[in-house]
Amino acid sequence: MDQPDYSEVLAAGFGVASWKQLREAGMTRTELRAALKNGTLRCLRRGWYATPWADSTVVSAVAGGGVLSCLSALRLLKVWVPGTSDTVHIRARACAHRTPGATFCEQYGRPESEITSVDELAVALRHALKCLDDEGIVVVCDSIMNLGLLEPSDLRVVFQSAPARIRRLLDRCDGSSQSGTESMCRFRLRSRGIGVRSQVDIPGVGIVDLVVGTRLIIEVDGYEFHSSKEQFEKDRERDRTAVELGYLVIRLTYHQVVHEWPAAEETIMDLVRRREHLKPLMPTRELVSDDT
Repeated sequence: MDQPDYSEVLAAGFGVASWKQLREAGMTRTELRAALKNGTLRCLRRGWYATPWADSTVVSAVAGGGVLSCLSALRLLKVWVPGTSDTVHIRARACAHRTPGATFCEQYGRPESEITSVDELAVALRHALKCLDDEGIVVVCDSIMNLGLLEPSDLRVVFQSAPARIRRLLDRCDGSSQSGTESMCRFRLRSRGIGVRSQVDIPGVGIVDLVVGTRLIIEVDGYEFHSSKEQFEKDRERDRTAVELGYLVIRLTYHQVVHEWPAAEETIMDLVRRREHLKPLMPTRELVSDDT
């Protein structure tokens, strides 16, 4: 008879599982006591156990009285979440023994039972709707769709208990966005009434992040650190080609979007005010666009 294998349930919980999960996987009380004695597992709180390799944020959430949820769970699931805070977002029942000072999140609608150490994506997102501002919600949903984790119809279900103002943000989401900073830039410009198209395929240039008006291309770095020298050179060659075709090109770094947006925005708005973005291209290259 094969020995029960608990690795799958522990891996699914990033190294943390409840006694209920372990028992359903075939673990006996005797095996649990042995695991605790030899250090294979340790008790975080009553009924919850962790391996030595367990993710530290999950350990913190469960030891704190709940399970990992909201922004922390989204980050662990590889969703692009704005900000760099190391705050651990926890979901717990109202009657739970909570660690003082920990961040406990709520959601729109009735809370789910705490079954796993890390909330599934839909539950984590429902809680994030109360922790994020409008821009953050759009950025996160863009990332979720781009990664193929949820479809627009799935998102509508997640949002159904939220206020109408929050539900309307789904109309501003775009799963084609290739980075959180691209989503941020698009959201901010559209909030200023600027018409922006995402992931536009320009003959001779390729796909660019954003196009404003007829000819203003905005390329946005998705990461805080620079790409390779080869990619840098390739990007500049694309820019040169675009300029030769009559386009204006603005490249924004991660830092400019996240930390210096007012200056970046003013550069864009100056071109828009002077209607530089609407000047015609070569007839064979012109893009169809609505005036802003």
